[in-house]
Amino acid sequence: MVGRTLGLFIFYVYPLRKSIALINLKISFPEYDYKKRLSILKKSYTHYGMVFIDFFRLPIIKKRLNEEIVFIPKNNLDFMKKNSGGIIMSAHVGNWEYIGPILSNHKIKSVGIAAIQKNSNSNKFFNKLRASKYMKVLPVNCGSKMMIEHILNGYYIGLISDQNAGIKGTKALFFNKTVSVPKGAAAFHLKTNTPILLGFCILRKDLNYELSFEKLNLKELPNNSNDAIIEINKRFTKILEKIIIKYPEQYFWFHRKWDKKYYKGLSKY
Repeated sequence: MVGRTLGLFIFYVYPLRKSIALINLKISFPEYDYKKRLSILKKSYTHYGMVFIDFFRLPIIKKRLNEEIVFIPKNNLDFMKKNSGGIIMSAHVGNWEYIGPILSNHKIKSVGIAAIQKNSNSNKFFNKLRASKYMKVLPVNCGSKMMIEHILNGYYIGLISDQNAGIKGTKALFFNKTVSVPKGAAAFHLKTNTPILLGFCILRKDLNYELSFEKLNLKELPNNSNDAIIEINKRFTKILEKIIIKYPEQYFWFHRKWDKKYYKGLSKY
């Protein structure tokens, strides 16, 4: 209730990045009218109000294994416990902050790669909330060597892979528009020969979460490593798009996903 109220307050009183979000929705769902896109966005604000409050509940969640709050299919857990390390590709959808701590509750080792906050005290505070017995938090600038070492040591490294990677990324189609996808996850797979799991923690109608993992199809990849990375990112982006179509109110629409040229002259209406 508190989270929903917070989300509605921001939506009506301090609509942070509301125009960008509406344009993103217009790009993604051109068949929807303004009223429907606005309805999705309103639900997105309330969703992230709840996610924000849930983030601060992590100390309680981490203390106990509570499948009523976050459910993980048993076959997912069995697979991850049998395999030693890998890559988790996720995105700004649902509640990605719960992935690592909940895996830790199940004694599955993971590493979260986190952006560095400008305020050092805030950075320490947030990372302390995230970290737990079987989960580490590494800064985004820790270097690929350290990330690979953790994978080879049996950790699942979690990467949020839907940010605009600019000239450093590879191109893929996302809602029929070209986006730039980070190379990290695909490159780590090629260097470690470990599986890539697509992990999404989705808020259910009963206000509990379901965290599920799907093995990304890595068969018949090009022999050239650069081409293989491009193909892996295309496959990830295609699945992510399907998830967003299914749960549009749970996607974080508030950052510029596409190149600037797609935003020129485009009204939120």
